[in-house]
Order: sequence, then C-alpha cells, then structure tokens
Amino acid sequence: MELRGNHTFPVRFDDEVVRDAVRVFVIERTMREQKGKWAAAGLVVVAGAVLLFQANFTLALLAFLVACFPAIFSAVVWRAHSASAFGRYRRMTDRSAEVTIDPEGFGIASNLGDGRLNWTNVTEIWERPLSFMLFSGTSAFNILPRNAMPQEVQAFLSAKAI
Repeated sequence: MELRGNHTFPVRFDDEVVRDAVRVFVIERTMREQKGKWAAAGLVVVAGAVLLFQANFTLALLAFLVACFPAIFSAVVWRAHSASAFGRYRRMTDRSAEVTIDPEGFGIASNLGDGRLNWTNVTEIWERPLSFMLFSGTSAFNILPRNAMPQEVQAFLSAKAI
C-alpha cells in the first residue's frame, strides 16, 4: 500500500500502551525467538532431577541454577526496557507528541526533542491492538499509539507489519 502525502497527528502515551509494547517485546525476543534456550533449560531441569534422584545434590543444584538463566535473562531485558520506555515517557511534561508520517519515513516531536527515521532504517513493524512498534534494530523501537492515528496511516503501517 502506498501512502499519499504527509500525515501529522498528536499521540498520547499512557501506561497501558507502553506496558503492552514492553511485554510483547520481551515475550517475542527472549522467549519465542529463543525457544532453543528454553528447551535446553528444560532438559537441564530434567538432568537436575535425575541428579537429585541419584543423591548428587551439588550437581543437581548447579543444574537447577543453570536452568534459570533464560528466565533471568528475560527478567533483565524486561527491567531494562521497562525502565527505559517508562523513563522516557515520564520525562515528557504531558506525555504527548506530534507524529508525522509520509512516504519517506516518520518523525516524532515532543518536549524532549524530535527525531526522524526513513523507512529504509525501519527493520520491522509490529502491529498491536493499542499501538504500532517501529523497530530500527533488534531491540530499539518506537511506540506509536493508535488513539488519534488516521485510518490511512493505520492501513499503511498494517500493510508493512509482519
């Protein structure tokens, strides 16, 4: 789908939108995309149970600790992205911004400053019920709430979303 002209609209960031974006990011990047690590952790738990049954308590404890690594990693990612996203939006005086979307890219302007990305720099777009997440790297993303987004822009972003 082709986008015609510039579309400028205000957005408001509320906790629900930010929380949903961080939650889906953590689940997707640290759980769904890393199924192998979680499967390996499950096997290590089984090995730990066998070691525990064999009364090898030291190795069993070590196995259970190693099996916790994927969960610990997910918790660290959750905390880091949550602190970053909520910190950024809480520094805004009114938690609102002006978004401009055109055929070349998108820009966001708020009291914190302004920035612009071309579509060639957007690596992924995730469509959420309350927002769109526009990625410029594997863990760098902008949240665009849908609350005041024009239908034409939503259709354009939906067509580009994975």
